[in-house]
Amino acid sequence: MLQRTVIVVALSGSILFACGCQGKPAEDEASIQKSLHDKGTASLMDEVAKAPEYHSPADGQLTDAQVKMYFDVRQREQKIRAAAFRSFQESGAFVDALTTVGDHPDFADVADIATADLRAALELGYNPKEYQWIRERVLEAQMQETARALSQQIAAGRQQVLALFEERRQETTDPVEKAEIERQIAELGKNAGSAPPAATDPARELNARLLAKYKDDLARLQAEDQRISQERQSRPAEGGESQSGGR
Repeated sequence: MLQRTVIVVALSGSILFACGCQGKPAEDEASIQKSLHDKGTASLMDEVAKAPEYHSPADGQLTDAQVKMYFDVRQREQKIRAAAFRSFQESGAFVDALTTVGDHPDFADVADIATADLRAALELGYNPKEYQWIRERVLEAQMQETARALSQQIAAGRQQVLALFEERRQETTDPVEKAEIERQIAELGKNAGSAPPAATDPARELNARLLAKYKDDLARLQAEDQRISQERQSRPAEGGESQSGGR
């Protein structure tokens, strides 16, 4: 009987993680800070370790539902990260931590900030192990798109240089200068031809195409990340101004 009960509980936990079937967590900063206080990083990571294993698809492709999960978790993560940082700074430990790590807020050793995404996944009822897999695939797809854009910029720049060389070659009447320009044009063409093609991965290509549908949502996430980062970097300079009711 006890064994059956354990199995039922385990299956129930797996189902809850699979569907995100959990009450929506409070979004006000006071509730988030209380949650951070009630559940420390050690307890959080213990829950993550005990979460059901996620068996990723063989093809490595994301689904629309997983992209939605990614946005849900990232948006919740941003709220947690902002609240954790503010609580940490207001506690008075912020300055000590900055001195320890070289006076730079981005390197402050704040466990709550570093694990905000895993906490967000658990609070929303998602399997944090599946979320970690999704996050890695999103990063891979974004890196591939960045590499592709850089390659296109380099190719476009090369074409502009070739066009300038060709224009100069046609204008010049000096045979020595014309020969030198032709040599440079040939060298550019040779370098372009010898460059290995950018490696592409089918799964990353498909994931990048899927994420392209959500480019506006990704841009909003990035903008909020930048806002939080700028707020973190500006607060030490503000000193006690925020505590005196500057706003």
